[in-house]
Amino acid sequence: MNIFKALSQGNGQISETNVTSFLSYLLNESDEFGSAFLLIFLESLKNVIPKNIDINGTNYRERIKDFSLKYSYYATPEFRVQSENKTQIVDILLTISDKAGENDICFILIENKIKKSAFKKEQCLEQFQVFKASEEVQDNIPVYSVLITPPDEIFRQVFDSVVSVNNNSIWLNWTDSSLGRLSVEKMLKKLISLENDLEISPINENSKYILKSFADHISSELSEKNKQYNFSIAGAAVVESADFVKEDEQLTLKRFDNKMIRIFNNEGELLDIQVKPVLREIISKYKLNIDLFREPGKLKNTQTLGKDVIDQLKRQN
Repeated sequence: MNIFKALSQGNGQISETNVTSFLSYLLNESDEFGSAFLLIFLESLKNVIPKNIDINGTNYRERIKDFSLKYSYYATPEFRVQSENKTQIVDILLTISDKAGENDICFILIENKIKKSAFKKEQCLEQFQVFKASEEVQDNIPVYSVLITPPDEIFRQVFDSVVSVNNNSIWLNWTDSSLGRLSVEKMLKKLISLENDLEISPINENSKYILKSFADHISSELSEKNKQYNFSIAGAAVVESADFVKEDEQLTLKRFDNKMIRIFNNEGELLDIQVKPVLREIISKYKLNIDLFREPGKLKNTQTLGKDVIDQLKRQN
């Protein structure tokens, strides 16, 4: 069982907060992974961050040991930062300190996006500016900005706004893509590969399965092939869809492989509205030749009526 798909049962979806919590757990030191994932994360970004961390060793076991002797760290999810009258919530604040002097040596602000509807052009820039002006950081301590998104060029505006002010910024994708950026998926694969090759300490089988499930989930749901970048509904995949207009808003009817019918806005977000009354509105508005009854005295259910509506809307288009 893939726990991430199981959590999306019913009308549920894996949210940005859920993903943030899991990524924060991976970046913190734990019995399952030690500092292995953090080291992979840092070394994957070595051309950008962090320039002031010195890690020695010819293999990962040696580098993990060297890092653990020199540095302490913690990842805080949903970190609230304030400066004067401004407040920002950073998805993950990763703080790294040296053990010898107990001094903070760098801060990494991580902003996660899983939907285009969460697009805010200057969000990372504002987080950086408020954080730099807050009491959390001294002027001589470097602050790095990391943006993690689906592989969609719309997020370039978010990255460009922050990198124009903070050169210590990097843009990652959740999953591998033709855009060529580093990905969280690749980091997870490397962690599992290192464990398989006995280059790091063994990972509990249950934990390893959860890692694989997360990698599989982001690969299937946040890939270039899934342009809506929505996590599955009830663990089911979309088999057909059709657009329509309701009250001057373009919406989409989607039919899933478990026969379920749901309505989404033009950003791909699931709408919490009753479907069947909307289907009747569509039939009336678009003058569709659809009988509401399966047989005399027996109304069609939402699944059957929804399939009929999608079929005819597609023919009209």
